[in-house]
Amino acid sequence: MLDPCRPDAYDRDFTLFYFAYRAFTGAADAALAEQGMGRAHHRILTFLAYSPGMSVGELCQALQLTKQAINGPLRKLGDEQLVRVTPGERDRRRKELHLTERGADLERTLHARQRALFTAALEEAGPEAAEGWRRMLAPLAGRDWEVFTASVEARRTEGTGPHHP
Repeated sequence: MLDPCRPDAYDRDFTLFYFAYRAFTGAADAALAEQGMGRAHHRILTFLAYSPGMSVGELCQALQLTKQAINGPLRKLGDEQLVRVTPGERDRRRKELHLTERGADLERTLHARQRALFTAALEEAGPEAAEGWRRMLAPLAGRDWEVFTASVEARRTEGTGPHHP
């Protein structure tokens, strides 16, 4: 329990992290609400922008969602013509997910708000802060991050997705 007279350093960090997360997610929430969407839709757009060509199973694994849980948001994104399903380049039986031009535009709009927050914060914190922040987040993300980034790199190396940072 947090003692307001003598807060533990981690309690302060956890609370700070919560406020930062709330600001970060809130930056996109209004734009999502205008589209009748929520954070699940945003996560799907984010992952498909970073790693085009993921299968539904890969997306479920990355987001730690069941196919049943992802079905509604993914269907809405398809109905809104923000995501399309295509046969795999190497294996036509594989169904790959890609952002449409409209989907990519929405993803850029949502992330522009978040990038503005990151840019301002990193400018205030200084140039060393970005690398230190990544060094801290990587162990928190753990093995899931390692597996995901390896699969993204493999897909890019195989030529099934665009190469971008």
